[in-house]
Amino acid sequence: MYVSMQTETETETETETETEENGDETKKVRILEAKENVVRIEIEGEDHTLLAPLTSKLLENEQVDIATYSIKHTLRSNPVLYVKMKEGAPLEAVKSAVAALASEFEEFGKKYKAAIV
Repeated sequence: MYVSMQTETETETETETETEENGDETKKVRILEAKENVVRIEIEGEDHTLLAPLTSKLLENEQVDIATYSIKHTLRSNPVLYVKMKEGAPLEAVKSAVAALASEFEEFGKKYKAAIV
């Protein structure tokens, strides 16, 4: 999975779902709020499986003050990630956490495949 995030000066920004050359599909991400130290991001089609480890990874960053998410209705709504920074750019913290998780998941996948073969 590849998540593409783009920001603009407007309050709401949306990215399109695409298929990458390697066959991975990007997820539709909408930035609901972007301020100097706060960001709220809606991620289409995801649930606790992605958001729980993402918030945990964000909270490992000492510059992150708050990292949480909400899902209004499990079957009918998309999760909204909320990140508030003590200092630094919240969107950069999210991108860094996503990259770190992707690396960890990839490493786990390799170790798992090596163990079962």
